[in-house]
Amino acid sequence: MSKSLQYNANTGIFKLNRTGEYYVFTQNPTSVTMKVLKDFMPEDNYENPEYPLAMLRHSLGKSGGELEDYSLYPDYLKKEERKRELSVAVNPDKTLKNLEYRGMKLPIGNNSYYHVVGPIHAGIIEPGHFRFYVTGEMIQFLHIRLGYQKRGIYNLLKKRSPLEAMPIAEAIASDSTISYSTAFANVFEQAAGIKVPEETKLLRLVLLEIERVAIHIADMGAIAGDIGYYPLLGVCSTDRGVPLGLMETLTGSRFGKSCIFPGEVKLKKEFSQTELIALGENLKNAFGRVEKQVLRALKSSTIRERLHDCGTISRNQVYRNGFVGMAARCTGVTQDLRLSEELYVKTGMTLWLEEYKEELLGDAWARFYLRYAELKNSVDWLISILPKLSLELKSKGDFQILKKKKFKPGLYFSSVEGWRGPVLVALDISADGKILQSYVRDPSVLNWHALELAVRGELIGDFPLNNKSFNLSYLGVDL
Repeated sequence: MSKSLQYNANTGIFKLNRTGEYYVFTQNPTSVTMKVLKDFMPEDNYENPEYPLAMLRHSLGKSGGELEDYSLYPDYLKKEERKRELSVAVNPDKTLKNLEYRGMKLPIGNNSYYHVVGPIHAGIIEPGHFRFYVTGEMIQFLHIRLGYQKRGIYNLLKKRSPLEAMPIAEAIASDSTISYSTAFANVFEQAAGIKVPEETKLLRLVLLEIERVAIHIADMGAIAGDIGYYPLLGVCSTDRGVPLGLMETLTGSRFGKSCIFPGEVKLKKEFSQTELIALGENLKNAFGRVEKQVLRALKSSTIRERLHDCGTISRNQVYRNGFVGMAARCTGVTQDLRLSEELYVKTGMTLWLEEYKEELLGDAWARFYLRYAELKNSVDWLISILPKLSLELKSKGDFQILKKKKFKPGLYFSSVEGWRGPVLVALDISADGKILQSYVRDPSVLNWHALELAVRGELIGDFPLNNKSFNLSYLGVDL
């Protein structure tokens, strides 16, 4: 691994109420570590580049009033990036404002205007407020404000037993159901001292890759549709249903709900090897149809020109802001928790970065190409592994976790590489296995700022394309 591609960033911070201690979660290329911070004072670290501002606001921010106006815009523009963001993120009592939106007042400069989108959108999209400061057709700044649907996830999780908590975990971000249910199950297993069989771990990885395949196909179609390439949009719109159907066949739910529990995975039924081979063949055929149009698109000079140099973020921005997952990998930065998962290596999963990194320059093209590379590797692995799964994992109706009457109390965490990036979950568990306090950090918490940076200097008309190329979660912030 090249030294220039080393990644090490603090991507989560959590205050444990019962002790008053702060814990920081640090992500390196292949793993996440947790350590206690001695004598940590948030206000002393507002300008500390080791703690991404979005992370601090998400984890430690308090509800504030209307954001400060960006008065005297030229002076605002002259400030160093972090101080510029801080100038509108600090409450009068010197605490940080959280990420909930409370309105803002903005001046309009000469020859410039504000273009506002949301929070009310057409269709079923979640509410978010996007305010563009535009000169001519060029975006000078984008300010994204979320938090309109604060759902009270942390309060809902309090005093919940493992089985009561799992449906809430699955609803944190439903396009990442497997990612979150796996992370929560991992935490409860640590506290309960449950040793998970290798076959169960492997099945969870299979479901995780099916989730990745389904979303990547849908996202590639959405990007294709935005640039008017309808052959790929059409095939992705239909063949996204194949991995979703595979998920439903295995688990009874298109999104994999109610199948992962602490200590086990409950399949819909037992499957014969013949049935599993047939499921793999269906997935192979669907990918073949998608890949045909992807390769056709990759050869098109007009499509390359449309995506190249559009919405670019740099490796330096990844390092400085702690961007994670796809937002980091699209710049060529090596960061993927799957690299340290022994079962992937043992079963022949080949990850993409070294082979494709020359295409990964941080732009919309890189995010499009990255999805294709990950999709191809995931499908190849799934086709090879599906026929080898155990045939005796049918639900028996009981739950292993119910046999555990005593848990080792304490703070436990798990991070799982979902399709968007690593989801991070920390739970303070009591002796009877109930949640005393929880911390959840979706990849989107850190990566929304990547979108803000990517569109600076871009045409306002290119925003939908760039937005789709990141495809971040509102729900992951509205906890």
